[in-house]
Amino acid sequence: MNILILFSQPWKVGGAETHVQAFIQGVYGEHEVSLAVNTGSDPVRLQELGERFPRLTILTIQARGINIFRWAADIVKLAKLLKSQNIQIISAQQRTAGLWSWILRKLTGVPFVVTMHDSWHRAMGKRYYGALFDRMIVVSSSLAERLRSDFAIAPDKIVQIHNGIDFSQFIPLDQQQARLKLGLDLTCKLILHVSRLSSIKGAVALAILDSIPRLADYCQTAKLVIIGEGPLRAELEQRALAVNKKYDNIVEIKDFTTDIVCWYSAADLIIGEGRVAIEALACLKPVVAIRNSEFFFGAVTADNIHSAMAVNFDGRNLPVKPELLVREIAKGWQLTADCRAEILQAIQQQMSIPVMTAQYLQVFRKTLAPGGNSVKNESC
Repeated sequence: MNILILFSQPWKVGGAETHVQAFIQGVYGEHEVSLAVNTGSDPVRLQELGERFPRLTILTIQARGINIFRWAADIVKLAKLLKSQNIQIISAQQRTAGLWSWILRKLTGVPFVVTMHDSWHRAMGKRYYGALFDRMIVVSSSLAERLRSDFAIAPDKIVQIHNGIDFSQFIPLDQQQARLKLGLDLTCKLILHVSRLSSIKGAVALAILDSIPRLADYCQTAKLVIIGEGPLRAELEQRALAVNKKYDNIVEIKDFTTDIVCWYSAADLIIGEGRVAIEALACLKPVVAIRNSEFFFGAVTADNIHSAMAVNFDGRNLPVKPELLVREIAKGWQLTADCRAEILQAIQQQMSIPVMTAQYLQVFRKTLAPGGNSVKNESC
């Protein structure tokens, strides 16, 4: 199968990029893949992607920003690519990519499938998307519900596919050795939060900082490390500076790193959602699942892991309050080794790259089949 992945964001660091790279890894070799990304992408990360997948065709477009002439030129460029590469289907990652794919289908007849990674809270004209998008992939049941309620997408157009990770890359290391390598205190209770510091996800980091007084009272050796970059980074650093003056440098903020497995292994607990939660659980670490500053899922346990996977670790079980956040951290710290192993087994069965890839290809084949305009309302 010849596939174009249309990624209407700059290629940088984030869950959507990691999701797409995992899919490329899953199909590479057996299928021909091209990738179109938005201007403003990180050239180093694109170079690394090209080196890892030498047969991957990568091109840059401008899907964002008002530039009608550039839009028209790039639509023509993509239409030519569809023809020259004999592309059979477009995997549109996010809303803008879906709109471009709809135009390309009008011009070339090539069908498309749209993947929704977040809530599209800034989308205009929500009720029109049901007429434009014939088939949607979502990474959580909560996003599926949002498509049905806010975007009037028919249930038979929606399929849920979990994120997939490479479990061979996320294997726990010795905690003490990991801390020695990273220059960390060997005796502290280390909490790690990894996230893009955007207006929504960055607000989680600010909420975690608000819990520091209660956390410090509960555990005098607690330490928080936040790994992330984004528009809220400067505000977060200012808040952390004030917290550290009162609580003896309890917080550190660091840039994104390629050595994330070492950080997971060094931690006693990870706060995060989506792919971060999956990766941390694969490293046998406790996770408190949270995505926004209003509500959160809480500590992931063997009893609730299937519910956590269904919502991609982005639940609304609890309001975000310092006392509840610290309570869930304490609950996570109490998880037994057997419980962590049971959680690992559950995510290995449903959240691997081969499973995710097979489900994507199943949706693509149904889309390409004669009359393939809808799918059953179920997870693949």
